[in-house]
Amino acid sequence: MFFQSLIMPLQEWYGNREILLTGVTSELGRNLLEKLLRCFPNIKVHLVLRSRRGLYTLQRVKEQIYNSPGYDRLRQEQPDAISRVVAYEGNLVYDNLGIRRQDHEAMANVTVVFHAAGPFECLLKFCSQLPKLHTVVMASDLLSCNEHQVIEHTVYESVPNGLPLGIVRLPSLGPAYREPMPGYVELLKGATAVMVGAGYLRGRKDLPVEIIPRDIATNTFIAAAWDVANRGTLEVPMVYNAATIKCSWGELIRKADRANRNFRYPTFRVRGMTTSHILRWIIVLIFEWLPSIICDFILGICYQKQNIVAEHKRVRSILKDFESVTLKVLTTQRQNIYNLQSLLSSEEKELFCLHAQMDIEAYILCAAAATRKYCVDDSNLRIVSFFTPTLLALFFLICGYYFIR
Repeated sequence: MFFQSLIMPLQEWYGNREILLTGVTSELGRNLLEKLLRCFPNIKVHLVLRSRRGLYTLQRVKEQIYNSPGYDRLRQEQPDAISRVVAYEGNLVYDNLGIRRQDHEAMANVTVVFHAAGPFECLLKFCSQLPKLHTVVMASDLLSCNEHQVIEHTVYESVPNGLPLGIVRLPSLGPAYREPMPGYVELLKGATAVMVGAGYLRGRKDLPVEIIPRDIATNTFIAAAWDVANRGTLEVPMVYNAATIKCSWGELIRKADRANRNFRYPTFRVRGMTTSHILRWIIVLIFEWLPSIICDFILGICYQKQNIVAEHKRVRSILKDFESVTLKVLTTQRQNIYNLQSLLSSEEKELFCLHAQMDIEAYILCAAAATRKYCVDDSNLRIVSFFTPTLLALFFLICGYYFIR
């Protein structure tokens, strides 16, 4: 308790700091930038990224990130927030990040570095040259660990000596829990596809869910940087295994079935999970692939755009990649997260929640609604809604005909 009383409160500690953020175009990076700008109105954020498709760095940030629906709240509350962002042309695989000397000098007052995605070796070398650096926090994939038990202390040989480094190991990122809005999601990825019932997949229903809402992952990053800085010199990096939502895959699917009735994802699918590769293949063939083929065939005859099979393949690819998560048995120690949560004040625990006792069904309902709004092709929705009862009626007619015979 005495140590806790000596620690500067988190929001006060961030104060007027200058922060370097890499990987801003990733899911985590986008959410992290929004939270930093909104919760700490006096900070300045430096970004390193590449120009792309004719957009220079700051143009890319403004058009692809800052003007997205996820930044609506920030733009309403702080219309000039983008003025506190500086973007530099660079590349994480180059020495000194490939930035110009004058850009390097412009970062002289950076005290916090967040690495949200991408290669990190050159970044860590760059960080060791920052004269006022207090802490570096980088993301790591919790599910890439080979051990059945994920421990919290690991020596990283590539870390420069004396670098105040925190490593946040993250499971699969899911839709937002609360911020910037409940259920917010921009892209259909594995965790979201499972939650909204986009298709049948292979996995063990009894295993705990390995999904973290993206805003809780962001909060973990922010709190970890504060914690590492307050610890002083570290002999080895601090490792934080981020908390997940508390339920099994089977429970998640059952609750998703109730939550998504008003927000169905527009594919021919049967919601569920099995450990059998053969059963999964049969169900996908009969109830997903075949109806999609028939639907596109009828659309082709009517000279309409054929995109149902393409959507089926896209969803199936997403779910296939995600099956390694639903089949992996993992025991994870999270004591560092619980200790970190205990250091926060009551107000900070609310604003920077690190693990939540959430209503899973309400969370999935918000995610399904956001997926329909931001990730669904309306034409697909209308087509599938029309063809589903038609194909079911045709199926029963054919079965009835052969039964009568």
